[in-house]
Amino acid sequence: MSTEPSSDAQSPDLPLPPGARGPLEPLPLGVPAPGFGDRLVIAEGVLIKAAGVADEVLDAFHGPAGSVREPAAKAAGELAGWESAAALRTSLKNWESQAKTAEGWLARISESLRASSHAYTGTEQGIEQQFSALRGLK
Repeated sequence: MSTEPSSDAQSPDLPLPPGARGPLEPLPLGVPAPGFGDRLVIAEGVLIKAAGVADEVLDAFHGPAGSVREPAAKAAGELAGWESAAALRTSLKNWESQAKTAEGWLARISESLRASSHAYTGTEQGIEQQFSALRGLK
């Protein structure tokens, strides 16, 4: 039995043969993206509800994330002169930076969901108005 790869196997290090498509290449025009049917319909209120959930997660995260500061600062003070104090202060600084980033992302997610809801609703209403005008021409 041979341990060499078959000639049909494509090594990830080799360029693709002519005409082959890589995983990051855009789809040809007119080819729908995988996972989407002919029409994507978003039920009214779903995006606004999701934004509310993101707000709730942000609110639930904010308090506990901020509650770390006081005990960590106190512990670092009691360990003054030890390497552990500096490590604790560095860890606290990193935690606060990461918590701030997470809170920023949660706020952006909520804002984006609301903006998407308004844009989607506006587009749907605009299309309906245009088709209503066309229906009246019959």
